[in-house]
Amino acid sequence: MGVVALGTELRDLVKVVRQLRQYRADNRPGVPTGMLGTLTYVESGQPGCHAKELAAGAGLDPSTVSRSVAALVAHGLVERRTDPNDKRASILAVTPAGRAALDESRNWYEDVLRNALAGWREGDVDALTALLGRFVADLSDALHESLHHEIDPEGAR
Repeated sequence: MGVVALGTELRDLVKVVRQLRQYRADNRPGVPTGMLGTLTYVESGQPGCHAKELAAGAGLDPSTVSRSVAALVAHGLVERRTDPNDKRASILAVTPAGRAALDESRNWYEDVLRNALAGWREGDVDALTALLGRFVADLSDALHESLHHEIDPEGAR
């Protein structure tokens, strides 16, 4: 096994995650397709978070977040409130309906994971969790490093 095999496994993982998301969207449409992550970020962010902060925290383009927030507002899952520190700005908050949708979504995904891991030993689940966390952190660091440091064409030879 090596980097090539890991890349193949990651592609397969992304494929299964897409299928899982599509199944959920088709059969349990509590949150618009592709919006669960944004709703989660709004909930887990600082109280009174702005869309710009949400975009930065999620690593997404502000226009993408703006469209996602508009869809969540239209579905009654998020509300915009006037920022008490700047009456021209608005802050985002998850509504009770949004919280209920998040709870239902989390429970559903946890049930799917429990089912998928039913034959695994607890130590294997813990090892996967730890290694996956390490991998995500290292991959994020590598991405940020590559974005902030251009490769010198002369030094690459």
